[in-house]
Amino acid sequence: MKSRTGKIRFLLPVLGFLCFLGFQFLKSEPDQITDVNTFLKTRLAELVRAFDENGNGELCGEELLSWYHAVDIGDKANELKLTWENSDRNGDSHISLHEYLEGVGFLAEDPSFLKTTRRRFVSADKDQDSLLSKEEFAIFLFPELSPEMRQNLYNEEMTDRDVDGDGNLSLHEYLGLSEEELSNNVRRRSVQPHIDYFRARLDTDNNDVLTPDEILAWISDDKRHLREKSEKLLKKLDKNRDGRLNIESEVLNDFKYFSEHELTRYGDLLYYQDEL
Repeated sequence: MKSRTGKIRFLLPVLGFLCFLGFQFLKSEPDQITDVNTFLKTRLAELVRAFDENGNGELCGEELLSWYHAVDIGDKANELKLTWENSDRNGDSHISLHEYLEGVGFLAEDPSFLKTTRRRFVSADKDQDSLLSKEEFAIFLFPELSPEMRQNLYNEEMTDRDVDGDGNLSLHEYLGLSEEELSNNVRRRSVQPHIDYFRARLDTDNNDVLTPDEILAWISDDKRHLREKSEKLLKKLDKNRDGRLNIESEVLNDFKYFSEHELTRYGDLLYYQDEL
């Protein structure tokens, strides 16, 4: 029997998040509210105030990031549950590589996908019995959330990007473009946000090359995509440019926007108590 020690860290936040959102913030009953707009605004108020940690009626960048992160954890929990149910073909509470590949269909025919999947499977299989328990399957599916899998992610990045094999990533290798392609003005404009991100966030010594330490710091930041989304949304909605979102004037007054946004699962978190 597989050991249950060493469960990956995100499982506890998942449970806490599900309980919190499922049983605390969704207090209004839909059959008690006849006006849809009032209903949505009430639900959104309950949701957003759950992330106003200091209760000042505003969301700062970190609080907005926490909202993104909480929804992302819930999404990952759902994906883990569905993928597990789809992959455990024989119902023995373990998943073999063959079972997983049967579940992904045509992707299993992609040589690159197959190579990466096999490498991750072996790394996640801590007891080396060629089967993944639920805990092992979680770090297989979401290796970016597991410190022990980050070396595996590093190797994947370097295999895919390090064209000259020098152990570093140049700007060209990071972008996956040749110098000739990058010199094209149209192409350069299309990737300029990625160039800016590379130079502002990743290349800490400002030499247009990512060292192994910089690469590890990059792949270890499991919130980086959420942070980018959070900063973009804050910039879009922060009308008075104070670096915060006022809950009343900049969130609730735009409740229709949020009712169709990923932060509410496109409205599902506003309509259904048991969705999470």
